[in-house]
Amino acid sequence: MKNYLDSIDREALRSRANQVLGYANDARDCAARWTDHAVSKAQGFSMFDFAVFKICMLSFGLWLGACFAKFFKKFRGVLFVAFAATWMYLFWRIFFDDEE
Repeated sequence: MKNYLDSIDREALRSRANQVLGYANDARDCAARWTDHAVSKAQGFSMFDFAVFKICMLSFGLWLGACFAKFFKKFRGVLFVAFAATWMYLFWRIFFDDEE
C-alpha cells in the first residue's frame, strides 16, 4: 500500500515556502517604509489637516455604512464625494506637498 506523503517532493515544498516567505518579508518592508513616510509627514499636520483627516475617516465610514442601511442610501453620493475630496487632499499633503 502506497502512502500519498511518500510522493511529495519535500525539497520543492521547502523551496516554495522560502520563496513565499521572501515575498512576505518584502511586502512587510514596503508597508513599513510607506507607514514611516506617512507618519513622518503627519507629524507636520496642522489642526486643519487633522480636521480634514477626521472628516475623511468619518465620511468613509458613513459611506460604507450607507451601503448597508436604507436610511443613508440617499446620502451615499454626498458621503462618497466628501470622502474622495478629503482623501485626495490628504494624499497630496502626505506625498506631494514639500512645505516643511
